Amino acid sequence: MMNTRRQSTTYVFTAFLENVKTLYSVLKAINFQESAIFCASEEGLKVTVEQNKCVQASAYIPSGNFWDYTISSSDAVEFKVNLSVLTECLNIFGSDEESSVKIFYKSNGAPLIIMLENRLRNTTGADNLITDCEIKTQEADELMYFKGDDDVSEVATVVVNGPQFMSVLNDLEKSSVVIELVLDPEKQNINITTLGPQDKSSVDIPKSSDMVHVFSCSQLLSLRYRFSHIRLTMKALALATKVALKFDSRGLLLVQHMIEKDEEHQMFIEFYITPLLDDEE
Repeated sequence: MMNTRRQSTTYVFTAFLENVKTLYSVLKAINFQESAIFCASEEGLKVTVEQNKCVQASAYIPSGNFWDYTISSSDAVEFKVNLSVLTECLNIFGSDEESSVKIFYKSNGAPLIIMLENRLRNTTGADNLITDCEIKTQEADELMYFKGDDDVSEVATVVVNGPQFMSVLNDLEKSSVVIELVLDPEKQNINITTLGPQDKSSVDIPKSSDMVHVFSCSQLLSLRYRFSHIRLTMKALALATKVALKFDSRGLLLVQHMIEKDEEHQMFIEFYITPLLDDEE
């Protein structure tokens, strides 16, 4: 078991995960910004990053994924932390699946404490190697609210197989600057086109494709996004079993990735991506 010498101190949040590898992979998938907002609530852990108010990414780890998960506050516990440092600490023992992690947070201004235990096997049995990391925290910044008001409606949803969709994106022109998504309710398909200074590539994904689980579209949509923003989702896509693409009436794209540890435990990564305006193209 994890060393319990810190148990005598009162913490507002503690969590214990038997396998650190999954947590590391999920957080690394959104580590395109140095700092993140860490939010622990009764439902679970949410870690969020933003880029230039154009992209917001969040990793959700529901509390049921943890062997032990405790929050003593009735309100969510929030603070800002250096995500690059946090992921480096989680990966101290490398990709060894025998590493477990316990997380402690005491109060505003206190460091985030990461305690890692690596169970090394040898001929004499199991030797435990334990290391502590303390990461400075700051007051949480206010995040952009992308969900919109009551008058903003969802106009299209497409749910696809994760590995197959990743294969499609990997085949598109890498040097492209713009990606255009056209959803046609009459043809019942989604067209993906990438546009670059000299090259153009395009692919159609019909509703009948075995890649598509759900295709729902109430109106013809033609939207453009920066391809660099879409590429930020690729690490999350590599982990996902299913991916949902949701479009609202403003053109805002929500990409939701479902990551299955097993039949009973899932984690989620979502990206909000703003569309290009006409004068940006």
